[in-house]
Amino acid sequence: MYKFSVTQIKNKTVGEILSETRREQNLSLEEVADTTHLRLPHLVALEAGDYENLPGGVYSEKILEAYANFLNLDLTGLKKIFEKENSTSKRVKKNAFLQKISSKNFIVTPRLIEISVAAVFVILLLVYLGFEINNIFSAPNLSLLSPENNLTTENPTITVSGYTEKEVNVKINDQTIQTDAAGNFKETISLKTGLNIIKISAAKKRSRENVIYRQVILK
Repeated sequence: MYKFSVTQIKNKTVGEILSETRREQNLSLEEVADTTHLRLPHLVALEAGDYENLPGGVYSEKILEAYANFLNLDLTGLKKIFEKENSTSKRVKKNAFLQKISSKNFIVTPRLIEISVAAVFVILLLVYLGFEINNIFSAPNLSLLSPENNLTTENPTITVSGYTEKEVNVKINDQTIQTDAAGNFKETISLKTGLNIIKISAAKKRSRENVIYRQVILK
């Protein structure tokens, strides 16, 4: 192999240094690939400064080392330039990617505003529908004022009173009773001697029942 003078590397890229030195030695890339057993696409990428198409890491450095040794080039100086160029290439690629993401996702356009408003409207509508459906099918509130549970009395009648929500059907022992406009109710029922179990229930048209039981003993 003929040895030629090393190409001046000042202000030149790795690709330019390799390409010029190879041409000084009248070698084609195919001849270099055949002799060094390096892949031709890697040599093309290395001379073009297209580091994205190199294997990366130590493999790229091994390719550079083999090529530089073949051309009798100063590997130390060449590596410094290669590392600098490779680092710059990665930084430029990263910035371009971030700029692409930023410009694609965060530019406010009339179309983006329309989509955002529509999305907010749909979300609010779904929340409202969910609230209404829950309101329809959930059991209404029911509170009893009297009688207290496990009450013992000698009076053959007792007053059942309490309150619930508006437009709710209230039953005592499965018999519907009247409620006022606010949902208050008050009903007097007869007791039998011994243990009486009183069932008070409240339900809307399509909802589940809310049921409370009271035990009252008549002596």
